[in-house]
Amino acid sequence: MKPWRFAANLDWLYPDRPFLDRFAAARADGFDAVELLQPHRHPLGELLVRLEGLQVALINAPAGDWDAGERGLAALPGREADFRTACLRGMELATRLGAPCLHLLSGLNDDTPATRACWLQNLRWAAEHGPPGLTLTVEPINRRDMPGYFLHRQPQAHELLDALAHPRVGLQLDLYHCRIAEGESLTHLQHALARGRLAHVQVAGETARKEPQADEYAEELALLTQRIWHGAVGLEYRPAGDTSAGLAWLQGHQTD
Repeated sequence: MKPWRFAANLDWLYPDRPFLDRFAAARADGFDAVELLQPHRHPLGELLVRLEGLQVALINAPAGDWDAGERGLAALPGREADFRTACLRGMELATRLGAPCLHLLSGLNDDTPATRACWLQNLRWAAEHGPPGLTLTVEPINRRDMPGYFLHRQPQAHELLDALAHPRVGLQLDLYHCRIAEGESLTHLQHALARGRLAHVQVAGETARKEPQADEYAEELALLTQRIWHGAVGLEYRPAGDTSAGLAWLQGHQTD
């Protein structure tokens, strides 16, 4: 049996259903774990009721004014107070929902000495104020999908994590973003595992960010099993059609 699990990203999968109805759909499809990107937009009591039998693998902390185009706060000088407020709210939600990982989005900004200093200061503060057992994650997001995102390359992320040097902060490695930004994902996954900082993984098909092909990430998933990595692989993609029918690509990966 593989030591890791798949997690259905409920902000992306089952788009034909109201958000709160997606928990039951994921459960019916055999998932035992989910990702929640904006749980702060929903009543906590409702989330807890819908979660019955499901583990929350990861949530995002509030990322600023999402509807106005903000995509995180960590690398935005002058927004430190907003970052701390969002971070504390995310930590509270992660604790209440039982999520082991909290993603802190970096925001839209250039990579400069000033923005790096701001990012490091904010992440250090978050790491020092996080509750025991909660891993804070940072994710490089390619700039084709999210133009202007501060944290967008794997080497950049490792440089910053080296400078931060805090065990409570880990790498969220989306293999799709990695392939778009770096050209491939296997060696970057190997590097993250070797550095001992891989906290969470996500996948999507490299073409149009829909379902992966059946063997598209076969080497990467086999490596996670081989290395006995304990974590979750989130399915963060746009279903080409019916979500449940599109899960056929998982056959062969479920019981490796």
